[in-house]
Amino acid sequence: MTEHEKNKTSRLKHRSVVVGLVWLAGLLLTGVIIYLINASFGGNQQAATQGGLLSLLKTSQPQPPVRTDTFCQLVEKPNNSCLGEPKGLCSKDIEIAKIAWKYFENNYNPATGLYNAADKYQSTTMWDTGSALAATIAAHEFGLINDKDFDDRVQAMFKTMTNMELFNKEAPNKVYHAATAAMVDYRNQPAPEGIGVSALDLARMISWLNTLGCMHPKYAYPAKKTIERWDLTRIVKEGQMFGMYRDQTSKDKKIVVAQEGRLGYEQYAGKIFRELGYDQRVAATYNNEFRETINIYDLPIVYDRRDPRDLGAYNYVVTESYAMDAIENGIDAENKPLIENIFKVQKRRWEETGIVTAVSEDNLDQKPYFLYNTIFTAGLPWNATTDKGVRYDHLKTLSVKAALSLALLFPDDPYSKTLAYTVSTAYDPERGWYSGVYENGGGYNKAITANTNGIILSLLLYKKYGEFYPICKRCQRGLTLSPAKIKTCDVCEVK
Repeated sequence: MTEHEKNKTSRLKHRSVVVGLVWLAGLLLTGVIIYLINASFGGNQQAATQGGLLSLLKTSQPQPPVRTDTFCQLVEKPNNSCLGEPKGLCSKDIEIAKIAWKYFENNYNPATGLYNAADKYQSTTMWDTGSALAATIAAHEFGLINDKDFDDRVQAMFKTMTNMELFNKEAPNKVYHAATAAMVDYRNQPAPEGIGVSALDLARMISWLNTLGCMHPKYAYPAKKTIERWDLTRIVKEGQMFGMYRDQTSKDKKIVVAQEGRLGYEQYAGKIFRELGYDQRVAATYNNEFRETINIYDLPIVYDRRDPRDLGAYNYVVTESYAMDAIENGIDAENKPLIENIFKVQKRRWEETGIVTAVSEDNLDQKPYFLYNTIFTAGLPWNATTDKGVRYDHLKTLSVKAALSLALLFPDDPYSKTLAYTVSTAYDPERGWYSGVYENGGGYNKAITANTNGIILSLLLYKKYGEFYPICKRCQRGLTLSPAKIKTCDVCEVK
């Protein structure tokens, strides 16, 4: 082979190598580009198959149908779209909720599913159990507890409600030991025969059983059966509600049945029984024969004219009953002006005196340990009194639950900011919200209760969804009892 031919052959081999290297570089570059494009859609296999070039190739391939016989599809929460579009909660809302839920974490009795009514005190009522159920529903809704924890707590409560002893075999006793579910008295001492029944307390429990069955339909039937276990024949009748108690002065401690409820709490509870189908033509309206009006700071404030000397019950005008009526039963043409005046008169007192005012009944961290701090009672405005009529004006407080209730119901009024700001630090981060702040500079009222913390959580649930009974009726998920259980209707007209 000549020198010329050798050079030609060498050049051809070199060219083949170069071409090969170019092809190899091209393949490598293509691979890098594909990798980078796929990585840009999430950096994982799922994102790559959803958004990368490989997915373009896969879309042309037939996809298997979505299977419905899997627990991923079968274990789904109920469709609650009928409740309406939930409103978002801000970070401060969640912070407030977490503080309130701390109380219930600390005061839960897993053996019974009941919560202590007051911090570390193992006693409870149906009223406080209703407040605790409200808190549990809200905590689950806000993601503070998961599905398992929520169901465990609710199932334990229903087990207790199904098996607990009833007063005179009629309805729940006024007080139970929270750890054992045994009937006790107000000192938390054993009371094997019970001490009586409160219709108002039962109504609060029914209200939150209704909301539970509405938001979690699997619990609607247990809620219904819980209520149907009670014999309300002597408790809800003649258009009103009646409580029971044992006459301690009689030899055989006979059971006394007495009308229960005064304007405010009476209407809150009466509407709840009316929704079950009971005749509450007197109790469910603020325009009944017992309504009277007094002007305080030139604002008409309604109160109950029934004489406490007749039945031993005072006509406490406080924030709580009106706030709960609004968020649970809903605001209507009848209660709207009354609720507005409850807000305005307390704002007017602040404007006139400089005292930030939002009053209600509350536990105290000192004697007498419970006080009705009122707008009006026993003929006196701004009266702080016990249930026996003893005045303790030096222990007046700004109620945390009342302040936050008014602030949430009237968010556009500047006074609401004053209320919310004033109580914003009235809590122990490890125990929950305090009951209030003493007006006279006495510091925090550090009593911590299920009712205060439960109401706070229910307020935030209201903020998210709105008025509970109206939205549940819209969903057609309200509790209804078997007709045979409703024995006391005279008219049975439910408006």
